[in-house]
Amino acid sequence: MDNVVKNQKIKEAIELINKKSYKKALECLKIIINEKNDNPKILNLYGIVQLQLNQLTEAINSFERTILLDKKFIQGYNNLGNVYVKSGKFQKAVEMYNKVLTLKPDYPAGFNNLASAQSDLGELEDSIKNYENALKHDPNYVSAKNNIIQVLTFYSPKNASKNIFTKSNAELQQIEIPYRESNEISDEDVIFFYKKCKEIVDRNFKDFDFHLSQIWRSNTINLGCNRHFEIFNKFKVIPEYCFGCFKVQIELETIIDLIKLYFIFDKLNLKKNNSRKCMIELREIATGTYKGLIYCSGIDEANLICEQLSRILDEKIKRQIKVDVKRGCTEFGIEHPEYKIIDKDSKDFMIYNKDWKEKENIIDSNTLKYARENSVNRKPTINGVTLNDILIIKNWIYYAKKIGDLDYKKLDENIFASSHIENQTSKKLKYVKKGISYNLS
Repeated sequence: MDNVVKNQKIKEAIELINKKSYKKALECLKIIINEKNDNPKILNLYGIVQLQLNQLTEAINSFERTILLDKKFIQGYNNLGNVYVKSGKFQKAVEMYNKVLTLKPDYPAGFNNLASAQSDLGELEDSIKNYENALKHDPNYVSAKNNIIQVLTFYSPKNASKNIFTKSNAELQQIEIPYRESNEISDEDVIFFYKKCKEIVDRNFKDFDFHLSQIWRSNTINLGCNRHFEIFNKFKVIPEYCFGCFKVQIELETIIDLIKLYFIFDKLNLKKNNSRKCMIELREIATGTYKGLIYCSGIDEANLICEQLSRILDEKIKRQIKVDVKRGCTEFGIEHPEYKIIDKDSKDFMIYNKDWKEKENIIDSNTLKYARENSVNRKPTINGVTLNDILIIKNWIYYAKKIGDLDYKKLDENIFASSHIENQTSKKLKYVKKGISYNLS
């Protein structure tokens, strides 16, 4: 193959990668590699495509070959580290990223990747330090900003004055959530709380376009939702695990009530510290706009928590709030309507179809696919206000403005326009009856 043809094939492969046509890109690169495989840049591209296709063992081999051919090939070490992270081999990933930084000490992506691997290992002080190093070399590195904010949802660093992220987070942690055992949470409580938090956040993050919209209070249990959804999306079958998954779902009508629920969830004392989240509903297929969810491992547990929460909501919000027990995810019930039918008295629910097990086994046969999420050193989220929480609440307020919930004006009439919320709500909006109801029919 002459150089002209080879360059055309490389260009074609890159175009296919950009289009996410990874299988075609793999075939295109294979033609070049089979003829001559001593070019680390081509092998690097080949490894990237294999990584995207979850061919992790093959990707490791490709990246190892790049650094055998060129001991100073930074991309090879960096990408090898990325495969090790995805494979759950975090210590090996740390070694690769340290090699990258030895060769290029001012490489922000190297520091960011190193910090992520350290976070997965539970080495959180080092992780924060290296996210900070990434931002020293590139102050606009969005991934590093988002990553350090996420670490601060489950870890309080020893030195809170390290940087604007840790400092702002520490200041927010000092603000008391207005939750008193025997008192209603008033609208004024919410407004005063938000304005105090906003004052801290706006010093350094006033126009920060944060791309998250769900506030979690999580335990350390891995729900495995990525794996379950891959099975469902590929085969339209519901995984066996999800037949034992129930949720307590709360639907609210105003942004102020959603923030009240956030207060309640932060203080909620559950026997198993069940994972829970407050969210705005951005999916077209799902009803409602403001929601809370508590994840339960059975109908009995869900019913008990539903009763407990209903009493608390009656006391704290003092208006009719819709609280129901749901089964699994909305998408499952749309595809299999009988799955979502719950009879609390007879417990005569749809049961798992054992013929579906072979479909699950096909996904599970790739044992490395979910190695990272199965191997991460998980920490429960910390209680109290975090930078993550307030940046998300700002997104909620912009969402309220977009759907016509005028309570947003009580909180922040000049709320920053979030591109994330703008993009996500463009299709959702046509279902919302502005000024009448914020629940979807």
